[in-house]
Amino acid sequence: MKRLWPGWLLCVLTAGLFAYMFFVDVPAISAMLGGIALPDAVVLGYGDAEARALYDAFAADFTAAGTQGRQSASAAYLAMHARVDLLLPPLLAMSLAFCGFASLHAGQNKTQTPRAISVGVGLVMALAFTYLACDFIENAVADAMFGPQALTSGFNGQLVIVLKVLTMGKFATLFMAVGLIAALWIARFNRARRSDAPGV
Repeated sequence: MKRLWPGWLLCVLTAGLFAYMFFVDVPAISAMLGGIALPDAVVLGYGDAEARALYDAFAADFTAAGTQGRQSASAAYLAMHARVDLLLPPLLAMSLAFCGFASLHAGQNKTQTPRAISVGVGLVMALAFTYLACDFIENAVADAMFGPQALTSGFNGQLVIVLKVLTMGKFATLFMAVGLIAALWIARFNRARRSDAPGV
């Protein structure tokens, strides 16, 4: 376990960055929009009506910010994607991959790893990097729909279904990876317990 400490440190840093974004950045932007949730945090994504309402809220805040001389919610949204949410997806993907990998190597259990477990770890890594692709593309599409330039050119309804699919894909792959990691660790502890049992 001592050799795995850099990976556990990565997980702690990722959790801290995740908490900062979703408890500081996201609520601050949402508050400027009258409490409307950002697409990033809606598990099933936004349909056409909800996306139009969000666009109207961004546009109204953009106009108000111009008269008040402050940063608009739209600009803050792009800034979040360019800073915190640029770092979080790859860190989270690496943390998921590490947690799957660590289930094979944590502890001193020397029994042979079942093939199914190795396949499970491979699936975790595939899901982690699929999540990464979905998250990055989702951010780019959201910026194209709700960024300052988009607010001056009109609502792009053709991107609604694209954003919805990417958001659902992001959360689906993330939840599946977490569930599979939990199953791998349960299997790892069960194998260790059986190997330590008397007569085994």
